[in-house]
Amino acid sequence: MKPKTRYFVDFDHTISKRDVWNTLLIASNPDGWREIVDSYINDKISSRECNLLLAKSITLSEDEAHDIVRDIGIDPTFHNFVDWTKQHESPLMILSDGYQFYIELLLKQEGLDSIPYFSNQMTWTDEGIQVEFPLYKEDCERDMAHCKCQHVRESNGYRRIYVGDGVSDSCAAEKCDFVYAKLNLLDYCRENNIAHKPFDNFLEIIDFEETYFAEVSNGVEA
Repeated sequence: MKPKTRYFVDFDHTISKRDVWNTLLIASNPDGWREIVDSYINDKISSRECNLLLAKSITLSEDEAHDIVRDIGIDPTFHNFVDWTKQHESPLMILSDGYQFYIELLLKQEGLDSIPYFSNQMTWTDEGIQVEFPLYKEDCERDMAHCKCQHVRESNGYRRIYVGDGVSDSCAAEKCDFVYAKLNLLDYCRENNIAHKPFDNFLEIIDFEETYFAEVSNGVEA
C-alpha cells in the first residue's frame, strides 16, 4: 500500500527561481545586508532578529518591490509537482521564513494561490514597513521567526517529505522522513546523516518519488 505522504516545500529559491527576499535586500541595501545574514548563518543572531534588522534596511516602495518580485517568477516545474501531488492525493503546503506579500503575488501570478502557505508578514504603512511573526514559538529549538517544525509535528500519520535549500529549513527537515535538498540544506543533511537526495528541479523529485512508490508497491524496502 502506498503510504500517505505530505510534502512541505520552502519558497525562496526552492519554488521561486531566485531568493526573493535576498533580491529585495540587494536592491535596497547592496552593501549592508550581507553582514546581517552572515551573523544569522553563524548563529550570532536569531532568525527573528535577522529579519527585523533586514526589514529596517528596505528602502523600496511597495510598487517597486512588487515589480522586482514579478520579474523573479517561479520554477516552471513546480506546476508539474503541484499537479502530481493532486493526482496522488498527497497534501502540499508551503513553509517560508520569508513574507506573505511576495508569496501571494507569485502564487496568484501563476494561478497557484489555492496552495496553503505559512510565512511571516510584511506590510507597507505610512509609518514605514511593518513586520510580524505570527508563527513564532517561544519554545522553538532554534528561535526561528517562523517555527516550521510545528507544521511537521501536526502531520503525524503521514510520510513527511521536506523540500528546501536553506538554514531556516534544517530543523523541520530533520524531523521529516526524507528530504530533497540543495545549497545550505544539502550541506546540513550530509553533515548530519539525514536521509536525503539532491535536486535541481521538481521533475527530479517526481521521478524519485515514483520510484519509491513503485518499490513500496512491489514489497521492496526503500
